Amino acid sequence: MGHLAKKHQFLEHLINFQIEEHLNYEQKKALYCSLNAFLKVPEASDYTLESIATRIIKMGVDYEAYVSVLIFKMLPDEFTKGNLVQLEDEFYTYIEKELHGKGLDKRITQKLIDQIAKQNPQLDKRMAEKKALGNWGWLLPHALTQLVLDYIISTIDDAKLEANRGKKKGRKIRIKKMT
Repeated sequence: MGHLAKKHQFLEHLINFQIEEHLNYEQKKALYCSLNAFLKVPEASDYTLESIATRIIKMGVDYEAYVSVLIFKMLPDEFTKGNLVQLEDEFYTYIEKELHGKGLDKRITQKLIDQIAKQNPQLDKRMAEKKALGNWGWLLPHALTQLVLDYIISTIDDAKLEANRGKKKGRKIRIKKMT
């Protein structure tokens, strides 16, 4: 039985590859619980949204390739280009169905508009909005994909750090008194 909902099975394969032999069953279960909670109700700080929006606007059209590379770097060697396309499709389907219209997309859209306005001071507010919203085809889904990926990667890293910390228990570091 998988730890993630059926719609995230492909994602689970990717996560399993990332945590291989680093976590025991309990640690793995705790990791998947936190990922499931996040995927159901994703949240992000203003700082996180701002930094993602900045990266996207700065990179422009190169951003799509950047997200593909980011995902590809997380994949096991046996994954093919077809697997990458499938995983990206899964992400976009999840984002469109689960995140669109739930509030987080509105917050990141606002950050994208702010970034466009900041970097193009000659644009009036309406044009900056149009530019950000007119790019729903790639701008917002990529921002949300980045958000989900960043969260998954940092959660996996935290879980692995915590698991390693547990293995070192009992070893005390002694500091010798200087005389």
